[in-house]
Amino acid sequence: MPLPTKYVPVNDTAVHYFHTGRTTLPGVTPALDRGELLLFIHGAGSNANTWHRQLAAFADAHSPLALDLPGHGRSGGTESLGSIAAYRDSVVGFMDALRLRPAVLVGRSMGGAIAMALGLAHPTRVRALVLVATAARFELPDAMLDTWKAVTQGRTQQPFTADAFSPAVDFAVVREAWMEQVKTDPRVRYGDFVACNAFDVSAHLGALQVPTLIVAGRDDRITPPERSEVLYGAIRGSRLVVIDGAGHTIPAERPAEFNAVVTEFLATLPPTSARGGST
Repeated sequence: MPLPTKYVPVNDTAVHYFHTGRTTLPGVTPALDRGELLLFIHGAGSNANTWHRQLAAFADAHSPLALDLPGHGRSGGTESLGSIAAYRDSVVGFMDALRLRPAVLVGRSMGGAIAMALGLAHPTRVRALVLVATAARFELPDAMLDTWKAVTQGRTQQPFTADAFSPAVDFAVVREAWMEQVKTDPRVRYGDFVACNAFDVSAHLGALQVPTLIVAGRDDRITPPERSEVLYGAIRGSRLVVIDGAGHTIPAERPAEFNAVVTEFLATLPPTSARGGST
């Protein structure tokens, strides 16, 4: 069943997002008063639909949202914002536009970097962090960057590979990811990769003071589990879970295991009086 979708203007850009529950009139924020507010942030060159298994799973008990970052999916814009800081500010603008309460930020890969950057700059906006297949510092191979730069210059075709997936994954998951890949301009994907390689919060992880769950894929070749172990060692009180049979796209490859781990983590969060929906 298709998820409800809406648009909201953020910094003169129409930002598209998925939500659950009842639809509302244009300009009216949907009800977001169930359980925890979960804000899902996708990876480089990706889009919000990659979280559809999570939105469906958490809809009954919580209030999940997944946005298309500017230039991605159905949101306006044709270029990468160019830096993790710019994407962080865009997500803050999205939260402001919907007048969201502090949220549990669930970010995969580049989305995890954005979540960490937001947690460092605006800790009162963050209820907790779920950092998925991400790193404090990315070191994407030059060959990957060169290939995608060539794509943007029209010198080669988009590559469709299974590098981001565990060998154990059902090929239907890989095929779905390829279908999503073409929904975002290759120039945006390349700009996102450059932004990721410029990101480094290694020296600042100790300043993150919110409950944090770190989820790694045992077979992740893009951000190997060792990168998650760095996060775990530096973020005080964090929890690390490594999921077998998963690569870089854990929520799609192993949704049942991933959703169960997140559900368990949410149950450990301290109570808050700031429930309520949007204001």
